[in-house]
Amino acid sequence: MKDFYRIAAPFYDADYASLRGDADVSFYVNLAKESGGPVLEMGCGTGRILLPTAREGIRIHGIDFSPDMLAQLASKLADEPAEVRERVTYSVGDIRTADAGSKFALVTAPFRVAQLLLTRDDQRAWLRNVRRHLTAGGALCFDVFQPNFSYLAAPRGPEVEADRVDPGSGRRTRRIARITPRNELQVIDIEFRWIVEEESGTTETGGNLRLRWFTRGELENLLELEGFEITGYWGSFARDPFGEGSTEQIVLAVAKP
Repeated sequence: MKDFYRIAAPFYDADYASLRGDADVSFYVNLAKESGGPVLEMGCGTGRILLPTAREGIRIHGIDFSPDMLAQLASKLADEPAEVRERVTYSVGDIRTADAGSKFALVTAPFRVAQLLLTRDDQRAWLRNVRRHLTAGGALCFDVFQPNFSYLAAPRGPEVEADRVDPGSGRRTRRIARITPRNELQVIDIEFRWIVEEESGTTETGGNLRLRWFTRGELENLLELEGFEITGYWGSFARDPFGEGSTEQIVLAVAKP
């Protein structure tokens, strides 16, 4: 996965600005404000959620296993006012084992981070590490997609997911994805390609990513096994109840004493 995020890091923010919008950013920022902080973001990446949280006056520490994604965060952080920079710390680490050196009122794992944990052992190790970092009464919040089983019936693509032109340089970037479900493993394999067209010519690069998908019952079982009580389960970042037609599974849980 480090190779994938090394390749994806330069495209990441622009990709998800065009594909995803900022509903999840607002959701996690508001949750951080409700908690009062401090916040630990596991899988903070380029700071897409971390930086808006810090701008709202919340102290936040980010952990990510990709030095290339954190380099993007560092570059953006350098342009922030001093008071924002003072609220932010970050470190390279594995969310299953990393020690952030403190306890937090809220631990988050936004934008599918939990789906990078492919095995039961990985998932339970992560949840145990979350518990180690929570203050008494602290909460965990994370999101995964709700599987659309019609999409898991057969491979899809290649298809263009994003097609954008930078207004300053005129550079055109297309992101193309091919998705192969491997339902016996409860994963999807995604092959990404980025095609960049500019005056000097066209370049193409790509990488592969594997994501685990979850059912609600499976998540409930995992959290119960590791001593968490679910206090919120939503189907959208507007906090709509999870149910028929939901595309997201957004979970809020507290560690039992």
